[in-house]
Amino acid sequence: MSAWDAIIVGGGVAGTSTALQLAQRGRRVLVLERGMLGSGSTGRAAGLLGQLRSTRAATTMLRDGIEVVKELEQRTGKQIFVQTGSLRVAATPERAREVREHVQMAREVGLAIDHISQQEVARLLPYMRTDDLLDACYCPTDGHLQPAELLAAYVQAARELGVTFQTHTPVERAIVEQGAVRGVIARGERHEAPVVINCAGPWSYLVAERSQTRLPTAAIGHYYLTTTPMVETPVDRLSPAVRDRENRIYSRPEAGGLLVGTYEAEPVEYDMERLPDDFEMSEMRARRDEYNVAVLIDAARQRFPFINERTPMTITTGIMTFTPDGQPCCGADAEIAGLFHCTGFCGHGIVQSPIIGLVMAELVTEGRSRYDVSQIEADRFAEIEALRERSVVKARCRTTYAEYYGKVASISST
Repeated sequence: MSAWDAIIVGGGVAGTSTALQLAQRGRRVLVLERGMLGSGSTGRAAGLLGQLRSTRAATTMLRDGIEVVKELEQRTGKQIFVQTGSLRVAATPERAREVREHVQMAREVGLAIDHISQQEVARLLPYMRTDDLLDACYCPTDGHLQPAELLAAYVQAARELGVTFQTHTPVERAIVEQGAVRGVIARGERHEAPVVINCAGPWSYLVAERSQTRLPTAAIGHYYLTTTPMVETPVDRLSPAVRDRENRIYSRPEAGGLLVGTYEAEPVEYDMERLPDDFEMSEMRARRDEYNVAVLIDAARQRFPFINERTPMTITTGIMTFTPDGQPCCGADAEIAGLFHCTGFCGHGIVQSPIIGLVMAELVTEGRSRYDVSQIEADRFAEIEALRERSVVKARCRTTYAEYYGKVASISST
């Protein structure tokens, strides 16, 4: 038996960032990971960092998260943030209105962002189709985070502060007594702590179920391609990232080629309880859905005409953890005292992790955060009776994924 101030279930970027922030506040922390550190969604992530979100609260947190990353780079010597800038492009009147509203909101929270012309877009990205664009905005302080470097930095800094990591240690369940968490059982061993934080990504709903509570998340497959460097289509390593919501794609430079991903209309869903205990994301190649890969390539060529079925490329498949409303689940459980959740990032776990770790540490140690977390509280679904049915949760999450880029976004005032 071992005793800790906090136990974190999951050794991806959410768990390791939270561990670091708790250790900075003097807590004794144990991180339990079912595989290797970062072997879940973290190891398959694209890592785009776009600060411009649909809410002011989310935009503010991502903006501040860049400063957390810069401090981490100085502390560890890791190169994590690649500042390329980013473009959001619009080829329909509805998308142009969306861009205008986003730019206005971003300026209100202090982001450096501006509209740029079709000609300027073509100059920045000569290999991208631009003749149909009605509007575009450019944020020079955006870019992407390198997932492996980010994870390594969290782990290095956390270990220096005394955090203990145990890999290949799947958690069977949380120990709950008289409505409060007392620790976890992992590989038959009891680990005691008054706080348990569920950062298990696609497995997080299973951790909740096995701990006598519910969490409305679903595991959705996601695909992106990376082209092999080509002499005839050079991609500069500092070319801006692109978000084209009408074509459901995002892109960024990667290793001399172009990385392009899509939120397809018919996603593949995974029931994590049906996968073997030793399942690793790296094994997903055998489960790849050929139809959705074809959809990805077709979507990519709409904006990047040099991409087709014969283009030399690799396909990466991972799993995103989605929620019914497309917002993370971060905070205290609705039913069990001392149990917290930090999951459901809907494909943005890498870029949200720097500030979410801080938010979780504040919620655990102070009961509140300096940031507005009203839209991401983990207990916000507790009173929705329909979401007690697993089939309803999965259906809602599939729809949210399918509409993530396809639906014209509305701007929240919070």
